[in-house]
Amino acid sequence: MLLGIDVGGTFTDAVIIDGTQVVKWAKRRSTKDNLLVSIEEVLRDVTTDIDVQCIERVTLSTTVVTNTIVEGKEDDVDLYIVTGPGMNVDHLFPVVPIFLSGYTDHRGMVVESYKMANLVEAMPKKRAHKAAVSVKFGNRNPLEELRIGNALAEHYSQVSCGSMLSGALNFPRRTVSAYFNSAVASVLEMFKVVVVGALQAMGIEAPLYILKADGGSLPIKLALEKPVETIFTGPAATVLGLYASHRMEKGHIVALDIGGTTTDISLWVDGQPLMMRDGVYIRQYPSAVRSFAVTSIGIGGESVVRYVDGVIQVGPERVGPSMALGGDEPTLGDALIVLGHAHYGSYEQAVAGMKKLNPTMSVEVLAKEVVQVALATIRKGIEDVVDLENKKAIYVVDDIVQERRFVVERILLVGGSAYSLATFIEEALHVPVVVPPSAAVTNAIGAAVAKQTIEITLRVDTKRRLLVVPELGLEERGCSLRRIEEVEAKAHQLLRDAALTAGLGSDEETINVETIGVEDFPVIEGWQSKERIMTVRAQLQVGVTHYVES
Repeated sequence: MLLGIDVGGTFTDAVIIDGTQVVKWAKRRSTKDNLLVSIEEVLRDVTTDIDVQCIERVTLSTTVVTNTIVEGKEDDVDLYIVTGPGMNVDHLFPVVPIFLSGYTDHRGMVVESYKMANLVEAMPKKRAHKAAVSVKFGNRNPLEELRIGNALAEHYSQVSCGSMLSGALNFPRRTVSAYFNSAVASVLEMFKVVVVGALQAMGIEAPLYILKADGGSLPIKLALEKPVETIFTGPAATVLGLYASHRMEKGHIVALDIGGTTTDISLWVDGQPLMMRDGVYIRQYPSAVRSFAVTSIGIGGESVVRYVDGVIQVGPERVGPSMALGGDEPTLGDALIVLGHAHYGSYEQAVAGMKKLNPTMSVEVLAKEVVQVALATIRKGIEDVVDLENKKAIYVVDDIVQERRFVVERILLVGGSAYSLATFIEEALHVPVVVPPSAAVTNAIGAAVAKQTIEITLRVDTKRRLLVVPELGLEERGCSLRRIEEVEAKAHQLLRDAALTAGLGSDEETINVETIGVEDFPVIEGWQSKERIMTVRAQLQVGVTHYVES
């Protein structure tokens, strides 16, 4: 059996999957001030009449890290960077960085090494307890970055290095990832303690994994080394849950996960979810964290409704439960209850919520207006996401010859408010809407069946005969690889070895690897291309272990 748990801002869900069947599921309101309570409650519900010794794996998705960043409650971090010449990084990072001297060139050669004797002087007098370090072109030679990181570790409780989080080019993105990796580490550690305590209280001893933004899962121990990769796991769980339980059809499909606070929008083409091209934005800062292309808008079942200067406003704020459930302010959910499209809590209190908006108007008229305002926000959110997809830069000739515009053909709804809004959305957007049977716990299903994954970047400099894998801290001299095909094969082999070492597979034949990026950079000398810098990014294939009957 597999146990999937999704800890959201509004609800905590859990499912137990036996083979291809969801044999049990449960949903509880998240107790934000003490997550242990809601996690223990949902575990108690979902394991009733279940032999917990049969649970083979537990996988989490959570908004804990995301919410910490959104609310600006992450830890303070001192950011050290080595930019070398020719780069202005003003306003690129969440904090003013501490500049260190030094220079690593585009081939990864350390032209000027940083003098460690100056490090203490570079530290601020009132420093944070955590730090991050990033060196431009450190991905092509991580040794200088690691050397500085090791020195900083003597003064800080946590140090993150950009090249260990991403081997891809783009110094600002790696730096942002390193900063937030240190900033959220303690949050994920505390969350892990809470979850482990809840599992132990229920006698569940299965290995614990956590979902990443790209849809893969990691053992909790590895995830604690790269906590920034657990941001946006809720949307990732939705995508995987849809993939596993609905068998997405051909064509252009928009999937909406309508939760209590937000609606997550993802686009699907011929059964496959679209991915972010370079990495997610963390607040307004572009990072190197690979992710599904998911956009969140501030509309959910518990979006607060207010009547301001004669105009209905729905969301993006959520201040608590609907009035039907004892809340203090009316919500979209209250409007749906009044209209008979939702059936929970107190109908009388939902009516009181509408009257609170405007005592002089019919509650049914008010409720319809609330829903229409929410639908307008959802419609605009879909239009913006589709428009952005259709305006993406074209990089290959084939995309010019065969124009690929995204045109919405169907909408798939999941989440707590999916059933309540389905009819309204279909009528407003004039597009067929489908709500799968597992809509209420899609995220937990996605977490349960997520494949395990890790990623590496292998780089070969043929002139220096140097092979580097930043994520593994690997450097080999005397490398004889000369062709990109050889580099790709080597990357796949190293990744399989790393996966076996990390316990992510039983043997090589069960480990599927995919190439997610290739760069073949010619080095011109004397008007001839004599040497090359070749880069291959590979990862364990993301997806689901198997389909689930919904």
